Amino acid sequence: MKKQLLALSALCAAMACTAAAKPAIESPHAARAPILAAPADAAVVVPAHYAPGSAASCDVRARRTANGVEITAFARSDRAVWGDYDLVITKTGPNGASDVTQGGDFSLRPGAAARLGTAEFSLERGARYRARLVLSDSHGEICRDVLRG
Repeated sequence: MKKQLLALSALCAAMACTAAAKPAIESPHAARAPILAAPADAAVVVPAHYAPGSAASCDVRARRTANGVEITAFARSDRAVWGDYDLVITKTGPNGASDVTQGGDFSLRPGAAARLGTAEFSLERGARYRARLVLSDSHGEICRDVLRG
């Protein structure tokens, strides 16, 4: 019994040290890209069944507005996943070309969805756009979606 208590005590101490050693990640993009996920200072536990590259899906959607078009990037996951996102929107038209770039950290709890970023811009006659969203984790690219209009 004493050995079991010592082993349990050592395990608890190791878990506490691991949790205390994990730094909190602050995202400079948090104000621009609200997400429906765990707070940045919450401890994130990687489940044993986590499979990099297959945990999340992403998509880019467009919606016509009175001023032009609004592009929104979304991510969803059946498993806990975290990493970085990059949203690049390129608009070309008779008046030239321009790029909008957004990115930052994201984290999703199992079964969660998040809106990662949104941009609205004018779309004059003859103009076209291309929006590319890429989610990555420490193992590489998780998913990619491209929308053209």
